[in-house]
Amino acid sequence: MAFHCTFVPKFQTLRIYLVAGAILFFAGLQAQILHTVVTPNVITSDTLLLIDLDQDTVPDYAIRTQFNRTENNAVYDVISVTPLGQQGHRVAGTTPTVFPYASRFGFNEFIGPETPFLNPEIEGGMSFVRNGQFLFNDPWNGGATDEFLGFALRKNGNTHYGWAKVDVGNDGKSVTLKEFAVQLTPDTPINTNRFFSIIENPLRDLVIWQSTGMVHLRLPDNQGRVEVQLTDIQGRILRSEHFFGPHHSIPMHVPTGVYLLLIKKDNTFITRKIQYSPIWH
Repeated sequence: MAFHCTFVPKFQTLRIYLVAGAILFFAGLQAQILHTVVTPNVITSDTLLLIDLDQDTVPDYAIRTQFNRTENNAVYDVISVTPLGQQGHRVAGTTPTVFPYASRFGFNEFIGPETPFLNPEIEGGMSFVRNGQFLFNDPWNGGATDEFLGFALRKNGNTHYGWAKVDVGNDGKSVTLKEFAVQLTPDTPINTNRFFSIIENPLRDLVIWQSTGMVHLRLPDNQGRVEVQLTDIQGRILRSEHFFGPHHSIPMHVPTGVYLLLIKKDNTFITRKIQYSPIWH
């Protein structure tokens, strides 16, 4: 059985309160992961919860909710995840029946070339309830806490793997998006154990601002070495340096555009995206 419902969804704006990234090393290969933590919002109404996996300002996926939808004297609550943009993005999942399921990953699992994915642009179901009863053998039915969706993102002809950590209500009537991450190195698996603790983050007080031709960093009470890399949005390293003390300035010999600052201190990494202009007013 397939359920189809036409509706006009609301778009839920995510409040990003921390962007965290890691530079990971696997057998000499430098792999960069862009990791985003968002303010958790419990969604209990018809919504498209947008996910900009690579933070290029273009949403790549959406968690879609349809609650209290009626059809043929039945009431449905549906949660699903769908690729956006018609770029060939895919959701990890299978289609054992007529209903495609989004796979459910736990902690410390790999998502990569060996992972089963749905066809491009196909929506994957996460929960399906009719008149209070779960339909299909969906792995998300009955609820989930701190579980993961898997993604294959197509960008500039390459495939990048990623995940989103979510909760699903036990009754199938709510969903919460908590964080997501993408592997910036093409065709490289990503693991679901790459977390970041805000409490333990020695970079939590980092402040970044611009002046003409410069980007400035300030880290109050810094007593150690801080390493900084400037990259473009594709992850190519443009500048690499380090500093001691609370303040550092980086000359920006680059054109107007979006760039990433990868910052490391005490084995902790964060990534900050900046919209740079050579002329800053």
